[in-house]
Amino acid sequence: MARFFRYFISIILIISSVPMLSQNKQRSKDALDYIERYKDVAMTEMVKYKIPASITLAQGMLESGNGKSKLARQGNNHFGIKCHNDWKGKTMRMDDDAPKECFRVYKNAEESYRDHSKFLSNSSRYASLFDLKITDYKGWARGLKKAGYATLPTYANVLINNIETYELYKFDQMVVKGKFKPKKHKAEKKAEEPKKQETKPEKPKKTKTPKAAPVKASPVKANADNYSIPVLADCKVVEMTDDHHYIRENFGVKFIFTKKGDNVKTLAKELRMAEYQLVKYNNISPNATFSEGEVLYIGPKRRRAAAGYNKHVIQKGETLRYVSKLYAVKLDRLFKMNGLDENSILSVGQEIRLR
Repeated sequence: MARFFRYFISIILIISSVPMLSQNKQRSKDALDYIERYKDVAMTEMVKYKIPASITLAQGMLESGNGKSKLARQGNNHFGIKCHNDWKGKTMRMDDDAPKECFRVYKNAEESYRDHSKFLSNSSRYASLFDLKITDYKGWARGLKKAGYATLPTYANVLINNIETYELYKFDQMVVKGKFKPKKHKAEKKAEEPKKQETKPEKPKKTKTPKAAPVKASPVKANADNYSIPVLADCKVVEMTDDHHYIRENFGVKFIFTKKGDNVKTLAKELRMAEYQLVKYNNISPNATFSEGEVLYIGPKRRRAAAGYNKHVIQKGETLRYVSKLYAVKLDRLFKMNGLDENSILSVGQEIRLR
């Protein structure tokens, strides 16, 4: 990841972040231009992959030298991601931790941003980061360094200095408060064109009820006056695996409906995830097998339900595990919010707090 270049850039960034009489004068024009050009891309990635936009931008600024590095200019690689065994695209060679190391080459910078998101979200090494609050940029920065993203000793501090000097945390707040509407990348639109026909039968059904805000997910909205629940089968299809599992989003958290005979090992391989992630996200056994149509989350659930979803009224046969899946809320959080545990018996009509 261009170690020597990063060392040089980090010194400049640290010096530029020292408080001065006029903050605007200390800011690099190259950095400001970079932020303006890629802030929407970073926020789009935050919406889709739950990685703080501030962290993505700060990493991009550092790793690419504000877009001026050879790797960024010739390979559109803004994050110094190396080839690894699973990379099938174009490559270029550069000296880094070792001579002539292999780095990925992208068609455009947006493709690099998307691969960066997938790289973090699909690697078990960074799984613990997704348990942090999405606005905790300091925790993310330190977590990336601890997980070994870079060898630079001051890596976390440089990211934090970048974020605070250029107020990149404002972009996190825009996403969290629903003030940003993501746009699909050009490459993503092109890639999804053939999928439109494949996923046509899976399009969400139209409903007369308003969609949840600010997070777009299930088409039914709950409120204090007119209680209703999400419809998981109507959640938007966002991707499809090679084995034709449709990946959907429920309140911004990805999940699939299992097929008969699926198990943790085969699904983890298909989804390019660690087995322990599926176990953790769904509170299941590592040896679990599935029947047709079970809900399986492939990302960490939320700490609380989306705005507007304050309660759930228990119906016959429902459990807290079922409620956890409906609203994409962590099971242990439901236990804690409601003073319950695995052995608690629920009664019909019982109100379960979701926030």
